Amino acid sequence: MRKRLIIITSAGFAGLTVLAMCLLLIQSSEFRRVSKSADLQSVAMSEMAPPPAASGSSRLVASAPGLTVSEPSSPAESSGEAAPSADPIQVSVPQLAYAYVLGYRLPGPRITDAQQAHLALCQNLGPTRCQLVSMRHGSSDEGYANANLQLRVASGIAQNFRTDLTKAIAASGGRAAETNITAEDVSKDLVDTEARIRQREILVSRLTDMLRNRQGRVAELVEAERSVATAQEELDQAKGWLRQLRTRVALSQFTINYVPAVAVEPSPRAQSGRLGDAVVASAGMVFAIGRNLLILLIFLTPWVLIALAGTLLVRRWYKLRPVTPAEA
Repeated sequence: MRKRLIIITSAGFAGLTVLAMCLLLIQSSEFRRVSKSADLQSVAMSEMAPPPAASGSSRLVASAPGLTVSEPSSPAESSGEAAPSADPIQVSVPQLAYAYVLGYRLPGPRITDAQQAHLALCQNLGPTRCQLVSMRHGSSDEGYANANLQLRVASGIAQNFRTDLTKAIAASGGRAAETNITAEDVSKDLVDTEARIRQREILVSRLTDMLRNRQGRVAELVEAERSVATAQEELDQAKGWLRQLRTRVALSQFTINYVPAVAVEPSPRAQSGRLGDAVVASAGMVFAIGRNLLILLIFLTPWVLIALAGTLLVRRWYKLRPVTPAEA
């Protein structure tokens, strides 16, 4: 009986302890919920509080160093005046690389002078605005020259330079035979190359700092040195490609071709000359026929001899064979 009483008392005490713990937990969670809602309410009230009014007639409020924000206008002002227009959208100008292919036709003896005149025009502009890439000059079997000239000219003066080239050709008695102008948009290549350069510079800087501070294991430092060398090589290549693209945009490519203009003028010839030409042509034809016949004879002679020998052998065999009584 006493043992049962002790068990009942212990169970009741344990139940009261669990009930007290549950009440404490419920009260604590309720307190946290109330405090959290109070904090949210205070934050919302602070955000909803109106900003302090500006003093005097000033319409600008400083929000950061070097940055000014316009104070919103009153409803009366907004109804009486139109809202200020937004900032214009920035449009980047395409970066174009121009290539000119020009062909001029002029008398053959004057091609050299015209080419030298064009080269002199380029040299007068100076190396910063005109550069010689290649120069070629030759002559055909008939004595007429043909030439080619390749230049790089500043894009800003390319059209005026083309006009000067045509004027120099007109002064030499020639004319323009071909004009081909093409433009390649390299804006995307420029943007991609600049972005690649920035990324490689950041990578090289981080790896260099890690090597300078000696952070990490020996294997990691060795791998970092290799990565720095690779990234630096890619960075140099990207910078070289960027310089080449900017040069293509700044300097236009000129390819100038000089073609001789051959004028065929009929010249009267004497009748004796025509008769002589006919005799020469006839003799040439006879000679050609005789040569072809000789070639045919040389080609057929061995086969004729073989056929003749075979015929003689067949006739001899036919004569020497024994005669049968039926044939007699």
